Amino acid sequence: MQTYTLNIASRENTGRGVARRLRAAGQIPASLYGQGNARSITVSAVDFRNLTREVGAGAAVIELKEESGAIALSLIQDIQRDAVKGIINHIDFQEIERGHAFTTRVPVLLVGEADCVGVKNEGGMVDHKSHEIEIRCRPSNLPDGVKVDVSGLSVGDAIHIRDLPALEDVEYLGEPDQVVVSCQPPTVSAETTEGSESELVAADEVPSTKVSDGDSSDKEN
Repeated sequence: MQTYTLNIASRENTGRGVARRLRAAGQIPASLYGQGNARSITVSAVDFRNLTREVGAGAAVIELKEESGAIALSLIQDIQRDAVKGIINHIDFQEIERGHAFTTRVPVLLVGEADCVGVKNEGGMVDHKSHEIEIRCRPSNLPDGVKVDVSGLSVGDAIHIRDLPALEDVEYLGEPDQVVVSCQPPTVSAETTEGSESELVAADEVPSTKVSDGDSSDKEN
């Protein structure tokens, strides 16, 4: 696990007007939740953009460092963006304790898609059903993601939570039978009203009752 550092500043004033002025000055209003309380903080928009580029799509422990030198371990809990402009309106950080287990969600990273047996030899397609999974671990054991090799999947095969690779001191939560990824045929045959002919329809157009292995799965202050 790699730890990243982000400088923060505490703030006392809150409200929409304060948030707008902060964003105009290149700062992002944020909140740090943990230890039974919440704190209002700000982070540099440039620093946060650089951080997210470095972290990429993976999960990461972030050290929030104050001017006093105090450091809080945290995870990014939520990023709220303007639906039109795309700018970040607010960030929620969740504080975690060093050496103590916590629960979070990490991305599922597929590998071997180009070599998937069901795709290459049987005309199937990889159906990535669960893009994130919930885990429990200590900060030092947080994986950036869970890599799932799909190269051996044939059409009709699936990988469930119970099939995920074991990671040191990481507990997978959720139902063991939950499907993470499967290999589905690209089309299925559906009978027409005449009953004598059939037509090919995309698999995602078939009613869910006919597809197996599926799972349902500005704040400004």
